[in-house]
Amino acid sequence: MKTESSKNKKIEKNTIIASIIIPTLNEEKFIKNTLSFLKKQSVPRENYELIVSDSSSDDNTVREARKHADVVVVCKRQSAGYGRNFGAKKAKGKYLGFVDADTIVSRTWVEGLIETLEKKSVVSCTGPLENIEKDSLKINVFYKVWNTQTKISALFGYPIVPGFNFGVRKKEFDDVKGFPEKNMVCEDMDLSLRLSKKGKIAFSKKMGVKTSARRQKEMSIFKHIMSGVKYSLAKKSMTWNEYRKDF
Repeated sequence: MKTESSKNKKIEKNTIIASIIIPTLNEEKFIKNTLSFLKKQSVPRENYELIVSDSSSDDNTVREARKHADVVVVCKRQSAGYGRNFGAKKAKGKYLGFVDADTIVSRTWVEGLIETLEKKSVVSCTGPLENIEKDSLKINVFYKVWNTQTKISALFGYPIVPGFNFGVRKKEFDDVKGFPEKNMVCEDMDLSLRLSKKGKIAFSKKMGVKTSARRQKEMSIFKHIMSGVKYSLAKKSMTWNEYRKDF
């Protein structure tokens, strides 16, 4: 069987090429929609798996996830980095994709992930971001600027890849020991910078996502920007307790 992105390559039936990991913590309102979009991809369903890694939610997230995901694991530690790494341990694919539970992907997202990571020089990839709600001009502009800085930062060897739209080769992910697991918000930036020493970080238009701006509404955009600047300059990050009201 063939994917649309590899017409001249034979792919065996039931061969998992990519593993998509979704970390969750009390996401019962969003997880079904996120998984629904991930199940309807241009790549044959047997060529990728969906793994939900839950950080001991106290709502119906796990119950809902088990209806739609291939694998659901539950860990006791609550941090995005730890949750993503915990799910990645169960991955069968040679490529890993990370999407947050309040994010929906384009129909070509998995295709773009595989297609981009098949290039020998590329170790990680991401794509364009968009605000789901579209109810704030300020936040919409912020996401457009974010797209631009992601492209430019990767081009100049200082990549800043968002954790909710993150693709990586499993080999290199394991080599650098994945995301940092301590309680920090800039875990995706930390991993991006370490991966940049292994190879190229690429931007794929096929990997478009729409994500909820609910966190940007809880905290000023200026504070979000300064958080990234602070990590870049001093390697200091705010905690998830500071970032999420429900943490």
